[in-house]
Amino acid sequence: MSERTRALLVWPVAGFFVVIAFGVGVIAEAAFGGRTEVSDAALSAEATDAEDNAATVELGDLFIKPSEISLEPGDASLTVRNNGKTQHDFTVTGLTGTKLLDPGAEETIALTGLDPGTYDFICSVPGHADGGMKGVITVAEGGGTEGTSAGGEVDHSAHATMSPQEMLEADAARTALFPAETKGTGGKLLQPRIEADGTKVFELTADEIKWEIEPGVFKEGMAYNGQIPGPTINADLGDKVKIELKNELDHEPTVLHLHGMILPNDMDGVPALTQDAILPGDSFTYEFTVRNTGSNMYHSHFMADTQVPKGLLGAFVVADPKDPKVDLDTTMVLNDGPLGFTINGKSFPATAPIVVSEGDLVRIRYMNEGLQIHPMHLHGIPQKVVAKDGHVLDHPYMADTVMVAPGERYDVLVRASEVGAWALHCHILTHAEGAEGMFGMVTAMVVE
Repeated sequence: MSERTRALLVWPVAGFFVVIAFGVGVIAEAAFGGRTEVSDAALSAEATDAEDNAATVELGDLFIKPSEISLEPGDASLTVRNNGKTQHDFTVTGLTGTKLLDPGAEETIALTGLDPGTYDFICSVPGHADGGMKGVITVAEGGGTEGTSAGGEVDHSAHATMSPQEMLEADAARTALFPAETKGTGGKLLQPRIEADGTKVFELTADEIKWEIEPGVFKEGMAYNGQIPGPTINADLGDKVKIELKNELDHEPTVLHLHGMILPNDMDGVPALTQDAILPGDSFTYEFTVRNTGSNMYHSHFMADTQVPKGLLGAFVVADPKDPKVDLDTTMVLNDGPLGFTINGKSFPATAPIVVSEGDLVRIRYMNEGLQIHPMHLHGIPQKVVAKDGHVLDHPYMADTVMVAPGERYDVLVRASEVGAWALHCHILTHAEGAEGMFGMVTAMVVE
């Protein structure tokens, strides 16, 4: 990467978002609606006496109730239940926390020898604390009463110890890490084995791994061929294809669904409907002739609400002879859930920039494998939307923000007409920026 590129990448990008938050609450409600409520009595953080220094905590999708907890000094316990629709944890900063809890799961943690003072708690899934999943425990003699404000929010003004200059410097220091190096790269091109009749054979193995999403942050994931997203499969119209899937997961069956592909019904990868799920240690071969072009995907369709967000996903791209010639063709797989908010399996500052020369024509294939909507916004240069869900649009249109719902794919063309480092991010801002600066679904297009 040139010195000019490096200089561009460390430009002060702090505060680059113009906050247009109207509608975010509606999107969040649509994404997370229907949660199970817990009564106010069940949420009470009151410790009944010195021998019962305890509280009950509810985790929901982008909230923790109560958000302030009061306890007596000494030994205490917290019973934490996840009533959300995705995985969360509860971490008392510097002390202890729960494991990653599945929806409906519950865990009690012990807090031993608590000294008087305040202790912050969060959900440590990237982006969730910035989305509202945080609070404070106050330990004091005579504690044991719920301390949530009338509006249900926590007043953190007493904890804001950084000066404006310190905030600026901390934010700039985080941005300067971009693009940070991490172990593992997802979406590598998968080379097929060619059989005598020309059939292309792609081999995939599903397994559990630990995946580094940003420097020093490792998450429990599931992967095809040890990478998240799984390797990119490229094919041409008319190809005969076999995908041999081996299940090496420890305890879970799995299947493979080729999302957007026109297939024989028995190759559609839906357990019990079109095939038996593949048990651990077993394999299944998907065979078909490629009948449609465009940006398509593959992913698990067994316990898909957890297996896909954990990483069992990938891109399946079929070239169209009529596709325009571009200088760079790149895929951005969007995901959210246990791995946090990620682009191609990484969270800022470990996301990869798109580096091009002035005048280049770039094709970006957005693929949303997550559970939430992600409006992808490119600063400074318009995007020309030319295809949706693998189908070329009769009437392409220009946009600076492209709304990509779960399961959708959008192809855009970008003419790199403006020199600079241009932010590219999800415009649900709790997926991209928080108190510590940018994180999650942020990268940059660098035009040299």
